[in-house]
Amino acid sequence: MDNLFAGSVVPRAIIDEARGVTIPLHVLLQWDDQGNDRQMALDLFDAFGSAEKTLQANMGGHTGVPPHAGEDAARFFVRHLG
Repeated sequence: MDNLFAGSVVPRAIIDEARGVTIPLHVLLQWDDQGNDRQMALDLFDAFGSAEKTLQANMGGHTGVPPHAGEDAARFFVRHLG
């Protein structure tokens, strides 16, 4: 499992290496985050080779993460760590 915090600049090498990541992923994306490029985050998410990957997108900026996003992430970890 992994927790992904994608920044605005994701080197091509990271995109290429992401294809080899096969663990379950839970990605949180703030749709209006001015500090992170939305399309780059989506491209990185698409590149991961995981059979099970979840993308949770919420409206709002970097500091606007809703409380339920943390609860959803916790459920993800409980589901995969038992």
